[in-house]
Amino acid sequence: MSESTVQVPPVVEPWSRHSPDGLLVDRLSFEPGRGAAELLERVGAWENVRAVVDAQQVRELAGLVAAERADDGLRCPVSDVIRSVATQFALTAGLTQGAALARVEDAMTLVHRLPHILDALGEARLSYRSVRVIIEEFVGLGEQQLDAAQQQILERLAGRNPSQIRGCAKRVVARLDAEAVRKRVERAAAERYVRLEPAADGMATLRAHLPAAQAVTLYGLVNDYARRAGGGPGEDRSMDARRADAMYDLIVNPELDTCHPDPDVAAAEQRRARARERVRTEIRVTVPLSVLVGARDLPGELSGYGPVNAEVARALAGDPTSVWRRLVTDPESGALLDYGTTRYRPPPVLVGFVNARAQTCSIPGCCRPAEDCDTDHHEPFDPDTGNGPTSARNNGPLCRYHHRVKQLPGWNIIRNPDGTTTWTLPTGHRITTPPAEIGEILRPAGPEPPPEAIEPEPPPF
Repeated sequence: MSESTVQVPPVVEPWSRHSPDGLLVDRLSFEPGRGAAELLERVGAWENVRAVVDAQQVRELAGLVAAERADDGLRCPVSDVIRSVATQFALTAGLTQGAALARVEDAMTLVHRLPHILDALGEARLSYRSVRVIIEEFVGLGEQQLDAAQQQILERLAGRNPSQIRGCAKRVVARLDAEAVRKRVERAAAERYVRLEPAADGMATLRAHLPAAQAVTLYGLVNDYARRAGGGPGEDRSMDARRADAMYDLIVNPELDTCHPDPDVAAAEQRRARARERVRTEIRVTVPLSVLVGARDLPGELSGYGPVNAEVARALAGDPTSVWRRLVTDPESGALLDYGTTRYRPPPVLVGFVNARAQTCSIPGCCRPAEDCDTDHHEPFDPDTGNGPTSARNNGPLCRYHHRVKQLPGWNIIRNPDGTTTWTLPTGHRITTPPAEIGEILRPAGPEPPPEAIEPEPPPF
């Protein structure tokens, strides 16, 4: 899949493209920025400088551990030396012990197990947050697999934020060691929990750590119930508040109207009963055909969550309580095929299609599930001129926040014939992003071709 690209307006100094060294720091410190476009470039340049500084600190911390071990004559276990260094780091840098220990442990992992990731951080190709994601996802891989894992993830960095890099890292691990992924999923599921955490102002947080499919199912149930049972005249609660009320009501007192009191008790109960009857949770999991038939163990995609290992994906796809949709994709790009209509309000099949194609909000980096987004006309609909058609080419999901941003002066989005999407910012910067990888991409050089005995069904439209 092609990578996201950012085009800098030609009249602006491309600060974010300069080597993030001491000379750049001096120039940024003493040369003032002029205009919004240049200031945006300078902000990006400072982010690159931060990555270089983080990489250098990582090397120094690992060097400090090595120096203390040498001074000790290698008598103490390395874990004790790490704790000693972390305590000194915490005291001198004003950090908590936990934060200091985590940074030192990261440093040892990067220097000794993930040197190519560390190099990418030092070249400002990765932020430290992205590095943390990679460390977390690669922790279960053996030494022989780490070189391949680093190479594969480094090929897919450009234009991706930490959340997107986590998805890429999950796929890399699944391809290299599906059995390790399965064992990690089992271990993590055994550690599921529900915890109560006190908060300020008479509030508390109820935190549930669940297998992804269960969490997505529960959230979908609460979200759908909150939408149907709430709203209407006089409703002044936010959607978040309605979800909170709905969760309490569904669990604690499903027969009474504690969620939205109404003076007419009988009418309230009828409305609640109708809402409960209509609540249905749709789980959409996209699984490559070769995975579904058991020929390969690549990850699937759980809408609202991200990559799940092949075993979980197959189980969800065969679950009679979930909605299984077979999506036909372009074998060369992994993107969905197109569909169009001339009506303004997109029909359900088109909404479902563009949501399945995008997976998330269309703006680069936003991970809000497409089902929770508005269906936007990228070019405004105008039946008199024929511009802005209601079609898969011109429609896509945008979360409410970014939908409002897109309406502001200077913002523009177009979907290109090759499936990529180009956003133009008010500063003149242009960001081009590739389509989401929905299906398995059939690369000629791949180690294993897909099964030929089963043909995918054509789209249901």
